[in-house]
Amino acid sequence: MSPRTKNIATLAAIIAPFILFFLAGRFLINPAELSKVNKGQLLIPHIDMAALHATDSEQQPYDRDDMSNQWTLLYVAGDGCDTRCKNGLYYQVKQVRLTLGEDTQRVRRVILHTAPANTELQTFLTDKVDGMVSIHAAAADVKRALAPVYAPEPSHPIGDIFLVSPDGQIFMRYPSHENMDATLEEAENIRVDLKRTLKGSLIG
Repeated sequence: MSPRTKNIATLAAIIAPFILFFLAGRFLINPAELSKVNKGQLLIPHIDMAALHATDSEQQPYDRDDMSNQWTLLYVAGDGCDTRCKNGLYYQVKQVRLTLGEDTQRVRRVILHTAPANTELQTFLTDKVDGMVSIHAAAADVKRALAPVYAPEPSHPIGDIFLVSPDGQIFMRYPSHENMDATLEEAENIRVDLKRTLKGSLIG
């Protein structure tokens, strides 16, 4: 090994722990959990909820102060709710949360409306997935904030599900599906990632 190569290797060995703990701090999990494979799309850098310019039911800004020190399963909705929407809200959000056992209360369900909900969506929310927190944001703001998730393709976040940390950082993405087999597989992916995150979490 040449002196230059040896110096580079030594430098890498010195800074590696700092990089590891930096990432751990950013994602709020135990460093030992970082080496495990994620099932969803890990967002690096993650996106602050404030970038969505969302508001709550009283038209007040919704940001990290509203996260109630809980982890969030965030569903991005359009005006209606087709089969993909229903599968996502019911199997990938509601049912996944219920599988968490004693950790259920550490996670809450939030639906982000990018348009006024039609009758079908309102009815489904009331009858099948009651108890979700509803927030609202302009579709253009949501697409702009989440554009890095989909780059270089155009941003199409409606129907997608995101994991959000207690301090308002959007850090993982999952698609919803019309096909039931794909839906159940994706639900399991979310469950695995969420359980791992909660197990290694330093907060929430």
